[in-house]
Amino acid sequence: MSPFPAKDFPNMPMQLEFGYASETGPRERNEDFGGFVTPDAAQAAARGVLAVVADGVSGGVHGREAAETAVRNLLADFYATPETWEIPHSFGVVLSAINRWLVGQVSSRHEAGGMATTLTALVFRGRRYHYAHVGDSRLYRLRGERLEQLTRDHVWETPGMSHVLKRALGLDTHVMPDFGDGELAVGDRFLLVSDGVWEPLGEQELHRLLQLHDQPEFAAPALVREAHVRGGQDNATALVARVLALEEVDRVPAADARDLPLPGNLHAGARLDDFLIEEKAHESSATLLYRVRHADTGQTWLLKTLQPLLEGDREAAERLLMEEWLGKRVRSHYLPEILPLQARNYLYFVQSWHEGASLQQRLDAGHHFTSAEVTGLGIRLMKALGALHRLDVLHRDVKPGNLHLDSAGKLRLLDLGVAWCPACPASEADGVPGTPSFLAPELFGQGKAGPGTDLYAAGVTLYHLLTRKYPYGEVEPFQHPRFGEPAPPSRYRPDIPPWLDNVLLKACARTPEQRFETAEEFLIALERGEATRLSRPRPTPALERDPLRFWQAVAFVSLVFNLLLVYLLLAG
Repeated sequence: MSPFPAKDFPNMPMQLEFGYASETGPRERNEDFGGFVTPDAAQAAARGVLAVVADGVSGGVHGREAAETAVRNLLADFYATPETWEIPHSFGVVLSAINRWLVGQVSSRHEAGGMATTLTALVFRGRRYHYAHVGDSRLYRLRGERLEQLTRDHVWETPGMSHVLKRALGLDTHVMPDFGDGELAVGDRFLLVSDGVWEPLGEQELHRLLQLHDQPEFAAPALVREAHVRGGQDNATALVARVLALEEVDRVPAADARDLPLPGNLHAGARLDDFLIEEKAHESSATLLYRVRHADTGQTWLLKTLQPLLEGDREAAERLLMEEWLGKRVRSHYLPEILPLQARNYLYFVQSWHEGASLQQRLDAGHHFTSAEVTGLGIRLMKALGALHRLDVLHRDVKPGNLHLDSAGKLRLLDLGVAWCPACPASEADGVPGTPSFLAPELFGQGKAGPGTDLYAAGVTLYHLLTRKYPYGEVEPFQHPRFGEPAPPSRYRPDIPPWLDNVLLKACARTPEQRFETAEEFLIALERGEATRLSRPRPTPALERDPLRFWQAVAFVSLVFNLLLVYLLLAG
């Protein structure tokens, strides 16, 4: 591949400069391949700037094809992964898919020879770098006077096998890349390099050449050229990146509008930008919701903003905008649609309006849900949660009040106000978000929210729809409840079929190990109905459930027995 000129990103807060060079050397063909992506500012902020170097395994006749396929697919598919995923997750999914393709190609082709490659990838995002690595290509960082190797070679350490790879893409049916990350600093220089460069040069010469050539467009060719001058017999590839400028702080997704003023309390007939206020739809301690009509199209929407008393609260503003950001990225007909806004002068977002009522409103109106209704609602709820969890998004407040049934009978999961994903900023608020009666037992201790806690809340929701009770009783805010064994819903509704009784008891089990692991598993249990053959979770022994209370009870019984024994002896 011909050398790339240096490349910077002048329209981004982060500014980078790249240089790349690759030469065949004395080999017949060049089996190395590398490249980098120059995304626009929005893509760079969301997923970062990606650079990759791969070295096709020369023992197979398809080394070059393997390296080029891996690099091109990673450079393309990485940016197709959801923005809500963590970067290592995105790397892992894409590299696993590339590995499966490479392994499959070897078995489907007639000609002999392997199809494997090493690969080292580096992403710059915000004020951090992230890397993925498999094989014996390397990643170095030069900071100040210190050159540090960030990756380790995946080769056998047995004498005489130091050049034999034990991990590479296409080498086995499963690939195990190494992942790492760290803080960036202005002036950092990173070197992605094949073994055809680092082996003949050694770390000392790599260090000298990087310091001698400050600009990446000169450093990369110099490294490749010197590797062959010093007797290198392999293809030589080097990709050098230099950090010219960084953002002052890590950007928060969807934070561009957080400093806009709040619109205040709005009355019917008022106008807010392109929207005419028709009525106040809902009000909570933190938010206001209005049914609005677009002034040009006449279409009805739901507008959400903050209470006036939260003016200037940047964390509340970030949460509102994060809800909008997440809503745009979760495309499912089980969630409301977010309207893209070209411009706005106040802090709010707009989503689709649907006639109907929440399931809590239906309960309050006296509706009694049948087992068939609850099963159907549960199936749709699991599909909604599955759509969220596949994007690594946790809802964290599943309850009847956040489930809306429209006039056509379609269920939607509402309110991503306390939802979380890896791209979401960490909240400074104390406590665990959500409604206490729907929080999993582990969240009252040291446990963390995860897909399982959403599924627990969904189980309690279905239980409550059927019985108007809670499996462990109602939990008040700031209460620290003790969890015994859940009451079977059939205790309150004898008409519930045994299979549904068992499904809900499993969903609401006290310990995570006894519950459903995924929304898909919960969904299958509901869809199969009587064919589920799900047994009721076994009761947890008192010693495991609450050791302190168990031994207190044992001590009390022992004390009473001893006192009775003393009394009988004295009476005798």
